[in-house]
Amino acid sequence: MNWMDGHSGLASWAQAIGSVVALFVAIGVAWWQGRQSQKLFRYQVNHAAEEARLQRIASLRATVEVAEIVARRVIEVARKMPDIMIEGSAPLHREALEAAALWIARLPIYELPGALVARDVQNIALYANRMHKVLDQISTQGYQSDESRKSLWVLNGAPEKALLSLTSFADEYSGGVEVIRAPDL
Repeated sequence: MNWMDGHSGLASWAQAIGSVVALFVAIGVAWWQGRQSQKLFRYQVNHAAEEARLQRIASLRATVEVAEIVARRVIEVARKMPDIMIEGSAPLHREALEAAALWIARLPIYELPGALVARDVQNIALYANRMHKVLDQISTQGYQSDESRKSLWVLNGAPEKALLSLTSFADEYSGGVEVIRAPDL
C-alpha cells in the first residue's frame, strides 16, 4: 500500500489500462453476439429451407398417390371391359371413375416440382375422362362403338406408362427446386 501511495500517477495508469481492457471486452462481447446472431439466422434459414423441401416431397407424394389411385382405376376398368359389358355394371364403374376424375382434377398440379410430372398427372386425368366417356356410352347405348374400342386400345397401356414415369420421378425426387418447370420448357 505504501508503494501505491508513493506513486501518484499509478491510479491514472490503472484507469487507462482498465479502460483499454474494458474497450476490448466490449468489442469482444459485441463480436461474439454478432457471430451468435449469424449462426441463429443461418440455422433459421436452413430450417425453413428444409421444411419447404420436405413439404415439396410430401406434396408430390400425395399427388402421386391420388394419380396412382385414378390410374389403377382406369387400368382395372380397361382390363374388365368385356366382363363389365356382360354384367351390365358400366354405370357403377362410370360413377366411381367420375369421382376419381373429379378428385384428380382438383390437384394443384402447377405447384408440382416438374413440368413432366404435371404432364403425367394431366394425362392420367385425360385417360380417366376417356374411360368415363366409354362407360357413359356403354351405359346409355348398351353397346361399344368403334370409337370407344379405339379409346380402350389406347387406354390399355398408356395409363401404366404415365404412372411408371410419375412414380419413378417421385421415388428419385429429393425435394430440390432445380427440376424443370413448365415455363422452362
